[in-house]
Amino acid sequence: MADGQGGEALAGISTHPSFSGRPAMGRRPIRLRPPVPFVFDAPSVWQHPRPLVDVLATDYGHLDLEAMDGSYGWVIKYSQQAKFRALGIRTLGEYLRLFTGGVRDKPLPYVMHLSIRRNLPELLPDFVPLPEFRPNWATAAWLDRLAGPELFIGPAGSGFGPIHIDHASVHVGFYQFQGEKKFILFPPGDGRYLYRYRGAQFPYQLRNARPTGWNYTDVARFPRVSRASPVTLTLRAGQALFMPADWWHTTINLTDSVSYSIRIVNHTNVLKTLGHYLAGPGRAVLKAFGR
Repeated sequence: MADGQGGEALAGISTHPSFSGRPAMGRRPIRLRPPVPFVFDAPSVWQHPRPLVDVLATDYGHLDLEAMDGSYGWVIKYSQQAKFRALGIRTLGEYLRLFTGGVRDKPLPYVMHLSIRRNLPELLPDFVPLPEFRPNWATAAWLDRLAGPELFIGPAGSGFGPIHIDHASVHVGFYQFQGEKKFILFPPGDGRYLYRYRGAQFPYQLRNARPTGWNYTDVARFPRVSRASPVTLTLRAGQALFMPADWWHTTINLTDSVSYSIRIVNHTNVLKTLGHYLAGPGRAVLKAFGR
């Protein structure tokens, strides 16, 4: 297992036997063959003159957390409602006051998949995707679930949870605004070792896994994972990560963390993306029969 940043993290990934030789450290990772995760220092994707968290707290603090949409709307609307209510948090501003205050009686929930387009549409022009995240053909408003972009805000110790791949073979670009986030990555071929199961949403891929970022090393519980080739890396403020399609991954926030992600479809993966959607109805039948 490798850990590091920049070239060190990439070196750890590139030693996996599925790759032939060390990949070039170019500025267009989506053109690499085969594509591999790529960490690099980058200018901020946030081009507004005021700090992002300040804008969210002062200009959008009135937004009701339970009414906010995620790119996967159910993530924010449903799975976190009980956690917000237990803490008496109703609005984004109340959450951010606790997030930035430093002293907390109880752990804060991890706000995930916060859709910029649906909740903060006026700010969309202020988020400028990096050249490494382009071209991206999935930028239309009706493709928000497919591509985003979105924000993740969470305290130290929080994490995404289950290992997974993003749907429909999209590439993913991440940018770290604040703090440090640990990524645990598995090459696409490791899915057979990760106790995967079919997703609940169309196109019903085998894209979810039973292990999480906290327990995947539990050999007694998940013995097959010992045959996988995980790589860990830490994304720090001012760094970006390009993650190619079908890489299994999960994250843990090592410190209080604010980050951005965007999913990418272009000439390198569009046929695979379309293929997943075409296969969706057949997979729905399999899912109905528990397969």
